[in-house]
Amino acid sequence: MLPRMLFVTLAVLALGRPAVAAEDEPARVFPGPFDHMARHFAGGFLDFNLSFHIAAVAATATMTTHDTDLEIHRYFRDHPDLGRIGYPIIVAGVAGPVLLFGGLHIAGRATQNPETVGAAYAVFQSVALTLGYVTLLKLVTGRPAPRDDYIPSLAEDDEHLARKFRPGVYRGGIVSGWPSGHVAVTTAMLSALAFYYPKSWLLKAALLVCSAGMMFGVSSFQAGGMHWASDAVAGALMAFPIGMSTGRGMRNVVDRTKPGARSAWFVAPSLRPEAKGLTIGRFF
Repeated sequence: MLPRMLFVTLAVLALGRPAVAAEDEPARVFPGPFDHMARHFAGGFLDFNLSFHIAAVAATATMTTHDTDLEIHRYFRDHPDLGRIGYPIIVAGVAGPVLLFGGLHIAGRATQNPETVGAAYAVFQSVALTLGYVTLLKLVTGRPAPRDDYIPSLAEDDEHLARKFRPGVYRGGIVSGWPSGHVAVTTAMLSALAFYYPKSWLLKAALLVCSAGMMFGVSSFQAGGMHWASDAVAGALMAFPIGMSTGRGMRNVVDRTKPGARSAWFVAPSLRPEAKGLTIGRFF
């Protein structure tokens, strides 16, 4: 009896380690660039996220009626050197999304890492959705930029211009106007990455610093002639929930494509009195 139990124990120790056959290696599944894109956009307006868009409208109304826009514009008009500092920020706002998406996508494909590819698509979706959204708003709100050549053609002076909106269809440009696309795109892509990698404090810090920097850049560029400050504030508030929804949604897409536990053989002793020996099985 004792030798038999000893043999069973040694067999379990020798053979009872999980082993995975070569054919059990799971194939890597990559997310797609348009996975759940409509759902991610809708998520930027659902539940509490809607309050960010309401806050953007409220902030614009407050800053225009209390002449905050006007005062900030006049300050940058009187300090044109600050606008020169804003120039590289504006350039970064255009090149940044392209470089960030391209770098992540190339790195993910080169290393065959679905998670990195998912991060690239989170950037792509957040930028595309936000850019389309703010462009539509510019088309229907028709807010003029705070440039001198708009006065007196659109308003008596810059005080009246700061409060002017022209609702309709394409009654203003789609480069300037309300809200700021530069700020919105920057905020959207960085908030998407911050929520795609929720444990990264570096990305959260980058979101705050880069969004604030872009708000300064668009408000100061061209001696304060590119955007009103409320355009920048509205762009950040509206883009944040879209980026957050996209980042979380793409993370869920990537997590669902991860392979489950690998199948493995196991060996265990049979403890039933009528069936002494080994039990061999496989987990799936």
